[in-house]
Amino acid sequence: MSDNRTHIRQTAAVDALARAYERGWQPADILHVTKRALDATVVGSAATLVLHEARTSRAWSRAPRQWLDQLRAIADAHPEAESRLPVDQDHARSLGFLWQLLGHWTALCPPPSAWPRQHSESTAQPQRPADLKVLNKIRGLLAKAESTEFTEEAETLTAKAQELMTRYAINSALLDSGEPGQGVSVQSRRVHLDNPYVKQKALLLTSIGTANHVQTLYNSRMATATMVGAPVDLEQVEMLFTSLLVQATRAMRKAGEDGEVGSRSTSFRKAFLFGFAIRIGQRLTEADKAATARAVVDAEVSFGDLLPLLAGRAAAVKAEVDRLFGPTKSWRHSPVDPLGVLAGRSAADAANLSAGGQAIAG
Repeated sequence: MSDNRTHIRQTAAVDALARAYERGWQPADILHVTKRALDATVVGSAATLVLHEARTSRAWSRAPRQWLDQLRAIADAHPEAESRLPVDQDHARSLGFLWQLLGHWTALCPPPSAWPRQHSESTAQPQRPADLKVLNKIRGLLAKAESTEFTEEAETLTAKAQELMTRYAINSALLDSGEPGQGVSVQSRRVHLDNPYVKQKALLLTSIGTANHVQTLYNSRMATATMVGAPVDLEQVEMLFTSLLVQATRAMRKAGEDGEVGSRSTSFRKAFLFGFAIRIGQRLTEADKAATARAVVDAEVSFGDLLPLLAGRAAAVKAEVDRLFGPTKSWRHSPVDPLGVLAGRSAADAANLSAGGQAIAG
């Protein structure tokens, strides 16, 4: 009887999950809202059901690339998920109830009911070998830059990564624009922000995005930010955000360990991240102007080719934001600790921009 009840509740939870997908939710969204709404012990069961649903619905052979990327990330983060079936019946009941209550959310890709029966080659959208080679090299530079304790070495790695990313973005844009029938490609993806200091982390992401042709829309209720931009720009913003958030957190903790006045208070840390985010945005914009000018001097591209391309991308991004969200409004921060702001700006001046060559003011 107990096994039958467990099966019924598990089936009900998977059905609720499938219906949530049709209302605009994606796998990473489901894990994010589950972690925020329920006990942390339930998240493993949620991952198990998400991956179970993906197998039964054949998502692995049908879903868009961004959906598959999320499933892979969930599988990597929860390697024990395969052995959890059947999940705890109380977990299944809680998850089914939560997922059933999820309302409609902005659909960033087609729902499962609109997927093809099988991927075609064009649907899978594989990256060009040159793209993978450059991105892997950039990630390698980023990893080395984050691990080194020597300032001069970090600066050298930063300069090289900036150069690679700027040229990669420009060359990719020119290549795409030159392909027959290829219009301006714009995509969107959600970034899930964890406590604490969610709003300040959203500001950091927004500052990085603004400097890289990407518009970012913050949802405070869901603790998420939606990025809209060209695929290459989204890739770079995510890499930069991950790297700089690690550096900001490390610098903020160091300020507390060094005993700066008030440095362990919530107000100081919020102001610290505020100052860090604002200054990072300025640095990225300055870095891009210099890197783009070098590309033009090196005759890789002319301003006559580049400016119309950038204008076309900006227009395409705005059109997609308008389509997805309609009218939007700006949001403001009010830092309350001036010492925290100054400390954050100083940390931003020392931060490594290893993942951030492409940074043109939006």
